[in-house]
This record gives sequence, structure tokens and C-alpha cells, in this order.
Amino acid sequence: MPDYQLPENPTASRFGYPLALRQEEFTKLSTAEDLPTHRVVFKGASNDFPILRVSINLPKYRLSNGRTASAQEEYLAKHPTRPRDFFEQDPELLEVQEIQHQLLLPLAKNAELLETFKDPAVKQVDPILLDERGFVVNGNRRLAAWRQLLAEDPKKYAHFTYIDVVVLPYCDEKEIDRLEAAYQIQKDIKADYTWDAKANMMLHKRKLHNFSDKEIGDLYGMKEPAVRELIDMRAYAADYLHSRGKDNHWSAVSDDEFAFRKIVTSRARITSAGEQELFKQAAFTLIDDSTVVGGRLYEAIPNVQEHIAVIKDRLQAHFNVTTAASDGDLATMFGGNAPVGSAIDIPLAVEIQKPENAEAARTIIVDVLESQRQIKKDVKNAYALVRLLADANASLGQAVSQCLKPESNTAGVESQLAELEAKIKQVRDWLSTHA
Repeated sequence: MPDYQLPENPTASRFGYPLALRQEEFTKLSTAEDLPTHRVVFKGASNDFPILRVSINLPKYRLSNGRTASAQEEYLAKHPTRPRDFFEQDPELLEVQEIQHQLLLPLAKNAELLETFKDPAVKQVDPILLDERGFVVNGNRRLAAWRQLLAEDPKKYAHFTYIDVVVLPYCDEKEIDRLEAAYQIQKDIKADYTWDAKANMMLHKRKLHNFSDKEIGDLYGMKEPAVRELIDMRAYAADYLHSRGKDNHWSAVSDDEFAFRKIVTSRARITSAGEQELFKQAAFTLIDDSTVVGGRLYEAIPNVQEHIAVIKDRLQAHFNVTTAASDGDLATMFGGNAPVGSAIDIPLAVEIQKPENAEAARTIIVDVLESQRQIKKDVKNAYALVRLLADANASLGQAVSQCLKPESNTAGVESQLAELEAKIKQVRDWLSTHA
């Protein structure tokens, strides 16, 4: 993106007049008589504000825009030379305004605004809301769509050369947030905001205004637990992206809302910190390629939690990892406030997140889920016991006939035999009282 100098004609840029000219224009236009009005709920009351007709080049995009919260984070991740507070510095800069325009265009397209307004017969209906400095409070996507169409074909879309706006009186940033929530988010948050954009927006507001989760919930029409859940989901998604070297590439997880929700709700059912970490990494492995479970991550992830013990055994048998820390070390790692579980959990979690092990781990996890699904189905049948024992016997027979050779890895074999013998004893003990 080029560095921008102020144009010789300050009104020539399509990304906003300078502040002094914006305010001068507002003052001049508002003195006209018999201006039409538009009703806005502002500061808790209904007010009729005059509608002003201004050049489409006059307004500035509001950078603290909920819809672009994730897009801005991703832009900075892809442009590491930009300062982290790039979108929080000077909103008057033409460069940052053009970048914001480029971030808004895909959102306008997704909302079918570009397609709608491509029809020259479709004109502006509701005015765009501006704050007293000329920054857009409501209507950023519409403005981006109109500017883009006008730039592409000035004759065909000449009706967008001037647009209707309402300029609101002075108010603080919190009041602007409330207005944005009332006019945009509460009405269309479910359909129009990606889950990650909602979460990033809420986290930003919490940091900016020191809002509590309850205050954020009140602002956006959500229950307090739902706010906490969404922010927890964001934390797991951030962890996932970081572990894959994709920090803040939010578009990579925008379609995985239900997967991260299931991680949050399912992980809460695991009591030990080490097993929680293993579960999380197993879930992340499935997110990497959801096609292996038919794309039904929201169903698969709770099943990973339910069968984590079996998954752990199968992973350990395959990777044969050794414990890397004592229980005391693990307790220190996790703050000493929760049971750490088996000392093998963390080494296994580390092992399966290695890129070279991901496919094998995913295959094992999916195999366990499928076998457990089949077992659940079979146990309802009176002949399930003998059929499952026959399956186990067949697998053991295959191991004997095909794997008893010098090159076979014997690590872990003894522990598997011990577990088999213990389970065989359980069946024999049961038979002695039920046969």
C-alpha cells in the first residue's frame, strides 16, 4: 500500500475530507430551512435529527468497527511491519482509511450489498449516521459499496455522488458503542457477524472501556455466560492459530464456531489438567482436517472427550512416548490447583501436535471414535459380548501371524499384554458368576 500525501484538492480523495472541512460543511448545511429529519434513538431517547446531503467523499470510516475487528487483526498479522496499534493511531490518515475500505468490501459483498446496489434502480433509503467529527457510526459497509461502484463506473452510479447523512451531537466512545450495538449488532449479530469478529469486538470493548462481562452482555443483548463462553472460544482459537503459525489469521477459523464451542463445553467435563491438554490437542488435530469425520466436528469433539482414555491408550501404543516430567513438575506447570492426571498426558499432547505426527494421530483418533460408535451400537445386542471378543481374538491372531518377526518394535508390547490379561481375567470372573 503506498504512502499517501494530502491531495492538492483536499476534497478529491474518496476517503474523507479533512476534519476542518467536514465540520465546516456540517455547519453550512445545517443552517438550511425545512430539512427532512430522521428519527434516531440516542442517549436513551428518540430524537429527530436533520438529514444533510453531502459528497460521498466527505465521511471517514470508523476504525473501531465491530465487523472489521478480526479483519484488522488478520491484516496486521499479514503485514508485520505495521505497528500493532496501526488501526488505533490517527484515523484521519488516508492510508489507513483506504485499508479500512478494502477490509469493508468483502463484508459488503457477503451481505449482498454490492450485488444489490449494482442495480442502478436501487438507491439509498436510510441515511448514514455520522458522529460530530464525520466518522461513520452506522453504514460503513453501504458507504464502501457505493464508493466502490462509483469509482468503477462514475456515470452509471452517479446517483451515489451525494448521499444522505445524519450528524449526531457530541457523545463519548461508550455511547457510540451503544448506538452501534442498537442499530447493527442486536439486530443482525447472528447472521452478519462472524463468531470470531463478535469475540474480538467484545474483547476490545472490555479492554477499552473496562466493561464487565455483564456490561458487554447488556450492550449486545447476550447473557453473561454466553459472553464468557464466546471469549473462551476465542482464546482456544487464538491458541490453535498460534500453534499452527497463523497468529490472528481469523478467517482460517471463521467456519469453526461450533467446533470451538464444543471444545469449551467438553473440556469442562475433564478434571485433570494434563488430560485437558491432551483433549485440546486431539481436537485441534481434527480441526486441521475435518473431512476425516465428514466435517461434523461439532459431533466428533464431544466424542473425543468421552473416549479420551481409549484414545490415550491407542496414541501411547503407537507413539510410545515416555514421561517427561514428574507429577510434581506437572502440578507446577498448571498452577497446582487441579489434578494433573497421568504423567503421560502432556508428552502425548506434545507428540501429536508435531506436524510429522498429525496424520497418524488423526487416523488413530478417528479409528477410536468409529470403533467406540460401533461398540455402543453392538452392546445393545445380546450377542455383543461374544462378537466383540471374536473381534479382539481376530486382531490378536493377526498380530501373531503377521507381526512376530525380528524387525517388529517391541516397545510397549509388554504393557499391552498385561492390559489384555487383566481384561481377560475380568471376563473370566464375570463368567464364573453369570454363566
